[in-house]
Amino acid sequence: MKNMNSLMAVNQNSEGIIGKFFYYSTSSILIPKTKFIEIGQAFGLPKFKPAKESKAGAYRCATTALKERITVKDANGKPHEYRIYCRDNKKDNAQFITRELVKETPNSKTNEYKKLANICFDRENEVVFIENEIFDADVDVRKYCSLAQELYERYCNCYTSDQLDAVIDDMLRRMQANDINIKGNLFFIPKQYLSLLNLLEDYIEAISKENLSSSMVHSNSMFVVDDERQRQKMTDEFYLNYKKDIEFYRERIQHFIDGGCDSPAVIKRWMQKINALQMKKRTYEEILQRQLDDLNSDYAMLQMQGQELAVRNVKEQTQLNLAA
Repeated sequence: MKNMNSLMAVNQNSEGIIGKFFYYSTSSILIPKTKFIEIGQAFGLPKFKPAKESKAGAYRCATTALKERITVKDANGKPHEYRIYCRDNKKDNAQFITRELVKETPNSKTNEYKKLANICFDRENEVVFIENEIFDADVDVRKYCSLAQELYERYCNCYTSDQLDAVIDDMLRRMQANDINIKGNLFFIPKQYLSLLNLLEDYIEAISKENLSSSMVHSNSMFVVDDERQRQKMTDEFYLNYKKDIEFYRERIQHFIDGGCDSPAVIKRWMQKINALQMKKRTYEEILQRQLDDLNSDYAMLQMQGQELAVRNVKEQTQLNLAA
């Protein structure tokens, strides 16, 4: 098995191409946590598990996954169709989260809704419990309540597509991937990072073998030929994403400035993000064989905002040191 730490950044057999298109889909997967971490470590990935985990998140996933369409015949043999699922309840508070198990009856004009039970989560004790269970002649309410608790236990012990997407996003960032502006997870990967892309595809394949759900996990990639037409298309895509990134970064940094942010860790992280944008621009200038100067003034404004945030932090730290 290849390990990320043993790979070269440049693929020597990349003549005639500028990179690859990469597509992936994770859908509604469930991977046992131990296997997920084991595979990520085996591939030497810098990020192989979530930074934070939440039992409340597992509860929300479980109640969202609890849904079914059923058909029940009455005494005369007439079929009746119902949708069973959970919906949010306004009774949430600091200690408990509550979602309602409901039966929806589709009608030609207005659907009818009947509450069947409350499925609740105790934040302090991290347990799921049922209250206000109501009998229904057509629905086995107890079965769905038990299923909610079973799903909660499963989601507590598994990672979902959200966690896998976070790992993949981290790898895409390291490969300076450019999001292609169509529906779906499609990216352009510069040819310098094709070895890392191969590693990522192998990782996704290994993860897919541990999937406990019926949904599919897959990825694919194809070469992008090195010609003027493709270089121009990738230039257009680069500018679209670069502009979005600059606008988003400027909004976030202005928010930190207005809020008086004085966290050295936050400021350092965002200064690194600003510098990474410039490094990505240089990489794409080399790949696309042209100067990408159309957004230089926008980037300069972003740099000025970042410097203002950094200077404010230095001033506040100096004042604190003098006061001490």
